[in-house]
Amino acid sequence: MGPSLLSPRRRVVITGLGVVAPNGIGKDAFWDAITEGRSGVDWITSFDTSETYCKIGGEVSDFDAADYMPAKKARRTGRFSSFAVAAARLAMEDAGIEVGGMDPYKMGAIIGTTVAGQGNITDELYHHFENYGAAGIDQLAPSQLSAHAATASVFIELGMKGPNTTCSAGCVAGIDAVATCASILKSGQAQVMVAGATEAPLSPFGMGLLCAQKVLTRHNDPPHEASRPYDNTRDGLVLSEGGGAVVLETAEHAMERGARTYAEIMGYGSTTEAYHLLLADPGGEELAYAFRRALLAGKVAADEIDYVSAHGISNRQYDIAETKAVKMVLGRRAYNVPMSSIKSSTGQPFAPGGTWQLASACMSIQTGMIPPTINYRVRDPECDLDYVPNYARRARVDTAMINSHSVGGTHGCLIIRRFHQ
Repeated sequence: MGPSLLSPRRRVVITGLGVVAPNGIGKDAFWDAITEGRSGVDWITSFDTSETYCKIGGEVSDFDAADYMPAKKARRTGRFSSFAVAAARLAMEDAGIEVGGMDPYKMGAIIGTTVAGQGNITDELYHHFENYGAAGIDQLAPSQLSAHAATASVFIELGMKGPNTTCSAGCVAGIDAVATCASILKSGQAQVMVAGATEAPLSPFGMGLLCAQKVLTRHNDPPHEASRPYDNTRDGLVLSEGGGAVVLETAEHAMERGARTYAEIMGYGSTTEAYHLLLADPGGEELAYAFRRALLAGKVAADEIDYVSAHGISNRQYDIAETKAVKMVLGRRAYNVPMSSIKSSTGQPFAPGGTWQLASACMSIQTGMIPPTINYRVRDPECDLDYVPNYARRARVDTAMINSHSVGGTHGCLIIRRFHQ
């Protein structure tokens, strides 16, 4: 249907990307890793895994919070909040925005998270309480458990004072935050919004809970081959951690300051299966409905989709449902549209996954390169689309669809497009 005819005040664009992932910190390192098929999954070294059947994960091993905030503050800030601050700073730097040069009330952020501080922070607090009682608890530590601690930390460190909230819609939280930020910008309440997500679930408690649910892979060796979306031998997800953020602006504001623009936000759709808190309905009808709502909201035709950045987490039901939904929406053309899962390289971080997918899709639009689904070797008869197996591919991408699926059956679909003034 061509470029948007809306006023630049009503159009929202992406101008900055910030990524903290197991296989790369910063947009460029992350992009190089996923296009080269380098996995961030390895043996877990930060804690003892002898009590859990899964012993691998996507750890961000080379991260130092003191690189993004004062060292004293970094020592007292929860890991999931530190990831959020780092991703937001990286995104703002990539966008070329100096926070001090703008009205702080015209800058806001929404950060998503699934488990908040119920990973490493919970484990540390319990350890201190068990050994030293209440006197052994740092005064600020309980505040770090809150889901809103990450959003608040971003505002404190970046000096923003505008619209803010925290999104906790599970794995959909990352792109849900983007959609909400876009609505705020269109309403005129802000000129710049940071949309992101963060998680730090890799801990004895976090791993223990997911092993109890039996949703993690049993394929420990070699670790980098464990995350295998759509492959017929897949047996569960690989848990990972990290953060991601994007800078959103009205097109008018971005053009006035001469900003580089990665893509334009076109439409967003959300639905739920109302089926089960843990299991996915393999039929795919509700996800297909979310796709259609996003297309309708963005005034985008299904035959304009050039690439699908898939949720793809190596869960048998989820992967099948996603494949069916894409077929329902794209018809026979689904077999000719590349669709890949970067979680084959990063593992499943819950909320940041959608943000990483969005950053990756923006880079695909910019570079003409589609990242692969690595570890795809054995064809599943029910997953028979073009998953860009094992090697990146050159292709022009003008319009991309990003899909996330969350616990409880919630689906989110975001459509972005190359920006035309």
